[in-house]
Amino acid sequence: MKKVIALNTVSQLVGRGVGAATAFIVTLLVARHVGASGYGDFVKITTYVAFFYLLADFGINAVYLQQAGVRTSWPALIHIRTIGGLLLIAAAVVIVCFLPGTGTAGYTSFVRLGILLYSPTILFQAWITTGNAIFQKRLRYDLAAWAILFGSLVTVGLLWVLLFLRHMPAVTSALLAMVAGAVVTAATAMSVALRSHPLPVVRIDGRAMARLFLPAIPLGVTLLFNLVYFRADSVVITLTRPTAEVGVYGLAYKVFEVVLVFPTFFMNAVYPIMLKQDRSKFRKFFENSFLFLLIASLLSLVVVWFAAPALSLVKSDFTPSIGALRVLSLGLPFFFVTSATMWALIALKKQSGLVFIYGASMAVNLAGNILFVPAYGFMAAAWMTVASEGLVMALSGLFLIYEIHRTH
Repeated sequence: MKKVIALNTVSQLVGRGVGAATAFIVTLLVARHVGASGYGDFVKITTYVAFFYLLADFGINAVYLQQAGVRTSWPALIHIRTIGGLLLIAAAVVIVCFLPGTGTAGYTSFVRLGILLYSPTILFQAWITTGNAIFQKRLRYDLAAWAILFGSLVTVGLLWVLLFLRHMPAVTSALLAMVAGAVVTAATAMSVALRSHPLPVVRIDGRAMARLFLPAIPLGVTLLFNLVYFRADSVVITLTRPTAEVGVYGLAYKVFEVVLVFPTFFMNAVYPIMLKQDRSKFRKFFENSFLFLLIASLLSLVVVWFAAPALSLVKSDFTPSIGALRVLSLGLPFFFVTSATMWALIALKKQSGLVFIYGASMAVNLAGNILFVPAYGFMAAAWMTVASEGLVMALSGLFLIYEIHRTH
């Protein structure tokens, strides 16, 4: 069991390492070409579209794994993600038309065009997530790593060519390269998944889709709340602060997000095995996972804290990113631990409690960002991120302790 968890965690880390390296190369090239203000526009575009990635996910993979023995579940998962992805693309394009923006701040015309160009990745990300359901079920995340590798090679290669040709702005070149990479990653992931799990049912089965979607609603709402509080800071900075601050905070947050993939991937490998534990073994299994993630978080905090000054090497514009990254790094133990408590509650089928937990955190985070970011800027946003996740850790931990003691 330990070998399986380790292999799949390492496979995800390798895949994410390739993806993170690709994102860093894209970030570095764009930031060096356009500076903090231009990179701020890039962050606005990618952050806005990323809002819809989690909506396309909606936590349905967790429910699919619980129903994987049902013949119609796999076709239903594909249909939900495809139809949902198309609807979300339309919603993303329509909503941005009503967001405020001037010629130089907010959601400008250039940012809106960038969102229109980048929005198809919502569907591609939905398909990538669908393929990951099979990889998680089979505990074969090495296959996902190959899909990410192929897509990353396309992204970096195309970006180098476009920047060399100089026929379009650097931000536009990066968006086109990332769209192409997403197409390749999605095509690879779905082709591999369909090879082992061909579609036995082609027609759209509304009942099968409902059996997957309805149980996922509590987790989907939880992810929605999590999404709002995880991205509210970027939106508030976009609407109330200069575009350069969006770029400064965006670079720090990009590095922070790379570190956060470790607990996510670890729990992705642990979750299918956690589902198979009986009550007597569940507690010990969780405690071991919790301790491992806590130690990993402290080590990550130290590394990020001392590595933060390297951000100034990208360009002098990004020197203020150092302070933001160091503040965000203080929240790493909270984020690592809550990854364990959240998936443990889902394994216990107590995801409805997560709605309250993340709803409370979202309210605190949103209120804090609205109150403090306009006056104090991106550093206030960083502190609110740490405080909000601390609240999630406290509430989810107490709820999990209650459930474990109640059932033993």
